Amino acid sequence: MQYCDFNASTNTHIIRNIFKTISQDNIQYLLDHSQIKKYQKGEMVIQRDHANQSQHDSLYILLDGIIQIGYLSPSGRFHAFNYYSEKNFINLFCCLQNHPPEYDYYAFNQLRVLVIPKSIFLGLIEQNQALSQKVMQLLALRMHYLMAELKFLHIANLSQKVAKTLLNLTHQYGVRHALGSEIKLKISQHDLADLLSASRQTVNKEIKKLVSLDILNWQYENIVIKDVDYLKQQIELL
Repeated sequence: MQYCDFNASTNTHIIRNIFKTISQDNIQYLLDHSQIKKYQKGEMVIQRDHANQSQHDSLYILLDGIIQIGYLSPSGRFHAFNYYSEKNFINLFCCLQNHPPEYDYYAFNQLRVLVIPKSIFLGLIEQNQALSQKVMQLLALRMHYLMAELKFLHIANLSQKVAKTLLNLTHQYGVRHALGSEIKLKISQHDLADLLSASRQTVNKEIKKLVSLDILNWQYENIVIKDVDYLKQQIELL
């Protein structure tokens, strides 16, 4: 992990877009009291460590790159169950509730994180009603998303879970491709199995079925979704 120069205009522009409701003076105050940290692929960003108070004394905001969230198995293998993309408040609940993180956060690729002391962030919220409302809306949206995911996991079969996960990845990381949409997040079938809490062998059967139906191409970690509508239809069957 490295510290980045705060004087770069691109950093200021990115942060200004995140905190659109606060004044330029408050933006500068935030920058003067915060840090930008740079992480390389595979580095720990936030560790599941109840003894590390500093991790929930600061708010982490992902400026660019991708973070994977999960846990280390006893064998030492990392199991990811979610990914955060740029411009995302990473540990908002932990910061506001002074709660230690429940999972490990790793850099999936090279990324930069804005680290704001909790006292500075709370001061900005107290001064700016619009920012306070934005934080409340973000927490409400995350709660709504989690409840919807919980309901889906209870009633969906594995084929529908695979379809939804691939569709979510397409929405987040899909780019135009000659055959449809390519998922730029390079994950393996083992990684997909982790996201679904299923065995790799079971997920492999589902992927083979989708390939045989000409819904997608999957070669190593390169995924091209050829028929997004099919994936949507599988979810709508619920």
